[in-house]
Amino acid sequence: MTKLNILPVPTFSRLGVNYAEREVGKLKTETAAVPDNKEQQIIQFMDTDAEFAVTVGKNARLKLVQIFTGDCVSKLNSVLEDNSRLELIQLYTGGSNISEIITELNGYKAAFTADIGYDLGGGHSLDINLAANHHGRKSTSEISVNGVLRDNAKKIFKGTIDFRNGSSGAKGSEKEEVILMDETVVNKTVPVILCAEEDVEGSHGATIGRIDENHVYYMRSRGIPEEKIYEMITRSKLAHIIGNIGDKQTENRIYEILGWGDDIE
Repeated sequence: MTKLNILPVPTFSRLGVNYAEREVGKLKTETAAVPDNKEQQIIQFMDTDAEFAVTVGKNARLKLVQIFTGDCVSKLNSVLEDNSRLELIQLYTGGSNISEIITELNGYKAAFTADIGYDLGGGHSLDINLAANHHGRKSTSEISVNGVLRDNAKKIFKGTIDFRNGSSGAKGSEKEEVILMDETVVNKTVPVILCAEEDVEGSHGATIGRIDENHVYYMRSRGIPEEKIYEMITRSKLAHIIGNIGDKQTENRIYEILGWGDDIE
């Protein structure tokens, strides 16, 4: 078994978050480089083990969309230069996934945003290890994770913002919102902020719990069936992420994968 998604600063082993284990062979490797002053969008549907290395040049922008549709191990390694921007959108639709996201914000005012969503049921599982490593002055990272867990699903999210020496003026934030649909799900959220520089700003937060029963009661009083209420709330967690992709063909394919049907605007 190979140890994957190793937490930068280990915690108590009994918590089961320091690393993930899986038998994995050689990962399929791909690379992409966005030249200086250029913009690019890449859309990937992920269903096999793969490693993707990205470089975003000076004053360049990359929107990277990754849709996970099956069991896989994924590694994303990114390097950002001066005034560059990486906008990452990830959506996990099921299966057993181990995903590592490492971003090196090397440049002055390099910017990284991550918008991650998941809808897991059955016995599906997800282990995400994300690290935003700030090296450049006034670099920024903004990490947002939203998801729904049902049945016996299991999810671990480890989000690390690491302010390295030389990253003065850098800012980083991370937040996660998780809806627990059943008492049998397992959720573990591990936010980490590391700091080797004084003039930086870092924040993290998480909202984890079941759907507010007062909201359910109100909607039922308006004639909405309870099953439909839960489905509407689930869709709302992912709809804004899908809407940010900006490619109608990709969005329609995702709706089909999720089984949302033709009632989506």
